[in-house]
Amino acid sequence: MRSRGFTIIELVTVLVIVGALAVFVAPRLNIQGFERYGFRQEVLSAARHAQKTAMASGCPVRFNADAANGRVELHYSAGGSDSACGDGSTFNDALGHPAKGGPFVIAAPDGTAITTGGTVVFDGYGNPSTGRTIIFNVGPPVTIEPVTGYAHLRPVRRASPSSS
Repeated sequence: MRSRGFTIIELVTVLVIVGALAVFVAPRLNIQGFERYGFRQEVLSAARHAQKTAMASGCPVRFNADAANGRVELHYSAGGSDSACGDGSTFNDALGHPAKGGPFVIAAPDGTAITTGGTVVFDGYGNPSTGRTIIFNVGPPVTIEPVTGYAHLRPVRRASPSSS
């Protein structure tokens, strides 16, 4: 009487075929859309992190979306830290990245560009110096509201079909 199941030869054959497919198919997958989405989400999180850090420390924090270099950076005012405010005019001290360590810098992935950037300084109460919309070459922009500092993705409006 034969028991039901797969033989070891059948299992190894299937694993070899799956492995061969993975070698040839995986490099052809287009993950650029996921990278673009992830970058926008990181920019959004950076704006929120800057505001919350400013409120928690009581010190100004600068959010800078640098379109020329394709990156976002967060800085304390000179001489500042999470426990002491700097002079409030120059922002030379990098804010630390909470997950990665080191300075808080987010670089745009290949195929993604910041077309319109700008700087927002959050004061110790979390109030922004100005509103700003960070526009990317693809996808919805990140908007920082001028009064509240609320950061969100602004949906891209589609053109309505013309009525004839």
